[in-house]
Amino acid sequence: MRNLFRFIKVYHFILLFILIESFSLFLFISNHKFQQSKFLSFTQEYTGAIFSYYSDLNQYLSLKDENDFLQTENAKLYTLLSKEEINTNSILNEYIPARIIKNSIFKQNNFILLNKGEKDGVKSGMGVIVDNGVIGIVSITSENFSKVTSILNQNSTISVVHIKSKQNGSLKWNTYNYMTAMINDIPNHANIQIGDTIQTNGFSSIFPEGINIAKVISYKKGNENGLCNVNIKFLNDMNTAKNVYIINSLIKEELEELK
Repeated sequence: MRNLFRFIKVYHFILLFILIESFSLFLFISNHKFQQSKFLSFTQEYTGAIFSYYSDLNQYLSLKDENDFLQTENAKLYTLLSKEEINTNSILNEYIPARIIKNSIFKQNNFILLNKGEKDGVKSGMGVIVDNGVIGIVSITSENFSKVTSILNQNSTISVVHIKSKQNGSLKWNTYNYMTAMINDIPNHANIQIGDTIQTNGFSSIFPEGINIAKVISYKKGNENGLCNVNIKFLNDMNTAKNVYIINSLIKEELEELK
């Protein structure tokens, strides 16, 4: 209350001026229909612009919630698809939606930090994917976060298949370009062509079969070991990846025991 009185005392001339001007404007508008119409039109336009701005702002702020909802629904669809295919060629999986909160791509051993952890069911050894590729494998977990060994890591190896020839191989990052990698153990007799698709082959319980990873951009047949050197380009841009899915294999332990 004391601060209010102090404010009025300091600015009483300005406040009085505003009050008189407002009253004069009211009298002027009240007695002139044209000015009254113009004033109402102006206020309607002004308030409309304000509400439009706040509506756009609220819509923008709600996009994150909508995106999270859609990602959760996608995870449910992935899980249902996995259950439908269990009798043919797929491991039974659940998919946990997550978001990348830290990512590196220019080191030799890159890592990723996700916003999901042990309380969400995330464990070490789980695969991480996006809609059009593989991200990496969970290496460390805490209560709320998880650290992922990126596919852009010289210690990372992904078991893959060249779709056209059905030949299997191991994909490793070449350590100098975040969009490319190599496969060195596909036989020379495989009919490899530029543009061919590389997928996960499902040999491990980490990634299910059939996830598109890359396209062939070049290849060279080896003379000594009889194996091709295949250079591939990732379908997924690791520099812009944001929303991911963590794969929880529901029968991983059973498979590992048999192996």
